[in-house]
Amino acid sequence: MSNMKIGSKLLFTYFLLIISIFIITSLSFRFISQRYLIHETEQQLAKEAKVMSQLLGKSALSSAAIEDKLSNRKALAVTERLLSSKMIIWSARQKIIYTDLKNDALEEFRQGTSRNFVSETVTIQSKNGKTRGYVTLVARLEQVQELNRLMRRSQLFSLVLSALIAVVLGLFFKRGITKPIRTLSEYMKNYSLKGVNKEIHLASKDEIGELAESFNALSQRLKKYDEDQKVFFQNASHELKTPLMAIQGNAEGILDGIVTGDDVNKSLNVIIAESQRLKRIVEGITYLAKLESVEESFVFKNESLEVIIWEAVESVAALAEQREIDIIVEGSISKPVMVDREKMKRALINLLGNAIRYAKSVVIVKSSIGQQQAVMIEVTDDGPGLALASGEEDKVFQRFYSGEEGGSGIGLAITKAIIEGHGGTIKALSSEQGGAVFQIRLGKV
Repeated sequence: MSNMKIGSKLLFTYFLLIISIFIITSLSFRFISQRYLIHETEQQLAKEAKVMSQLLGKSALSSAAIEDKLSNRKALAVTERLLSSKMIIWSARQKIIYTDLKNDALEEFRQGTSRNFVSETVTIQSKNGKTRGYVTLVARLEQVQELNRLMRRSQLFSLVLSALIAVVLGLFFKRGITKPIRTLSEYMKNYSLKGVNKEIHLASKDEIGELAESFNALSQRLKKYDEDQKVFFQNASHELKTPLMAIQGNAEGILDGIVTGDDVNKSLNVIIAESQRLKRIVEGITYLAKLESVEESFVFKNESLEVIIWEAVESVAALAEQREIDIIVEGSISKPVMVDREKMKRALINLLGNAIRYAKSVVIVKSSIGQQQAVMIEVTDDGPGLALASGEEDKVFQRFYSGEEGGSGIGLAITKAIIEGHGGTIKALSSEQGGAVFQIRLGKV
């Protein structure tokens, strides 16, 4: 079953369903129809016996008189519509006066094998209510069963005909279901990131059509990811090449004796500075790769966001003082927030460091509870702001993108990965008063 194709599985399941319905219907029909026919036979025999009792109530109970009364059987037409019955007329002392049963059948009936017969007995009474005798009508059970078999044959024919029609419809619908699946399968087999792939469009509006739309969306994300990776490697090679060339140039200058005297110390300082820069770039790339992989897990705990903000401010206080930038913290969230403390702190340090790099005199950090109880954090500077015309509000989060005063271009990309890892969002805007605003939105408190 596991090796069957989906169309074959559907058809096989369809056949099993038809067979199950056929078996259940046949068994239930056989049982119900048998009981129904016996019940109907008993009712009609009782009805006929009552008619006979009324006919014989005013006449003498003798064989000749009874035969005369039975010469015209129109009164028994009701029973004969279903099956033929036999009659036994008994005296009050239960002596047989008249019967049209054959001797062997009569003997069989009198011996008590009533399970082979369906019978009903009605009392023959005189005008004053005295019992004069009895009328017993008898029908063989075989007749009832024969009628039941006839009905079952009709049912069987109807079910077989319905099954054949259902099979034809099943084959037709199987083709309609599997065709778009095969089309989607072929498209997926021939899909390539390097080639030009058109979007697949299926006429089906059901789950298969939704699957095709999902694959188109996945294809677009894969292409976007592939393009981002190419840009990343290009930018990474460029960013790594710059400090390496500086290190190599100064090292070769010292080795070849081109750089001498006090210039040696300057070159060594350049080598150390570029090595540290190279180290920071590599560490940033490694940390970003960990954040974007499934191996890096976030450890969420209820933490005080106010404490995390102040710790981040203290971490960049020296840089702010060096650049004569004031950091103002506004707002307060008293309730604890579910965050990864170390990663959230690093994200805020990156935002504050970026803001200090561009600010003229002040950086403002504001925290608040927004709509739907969402946690909002804003980091605003009074610098030149973002170049909206060039779409810088989206580019700032790209890896290795840096402005005029930018660093390695990794910090904001790391910040975005951390915020998204918390299930939040971050966006960059230009303030109406000038400067850039970075807005973070996290989940509910």
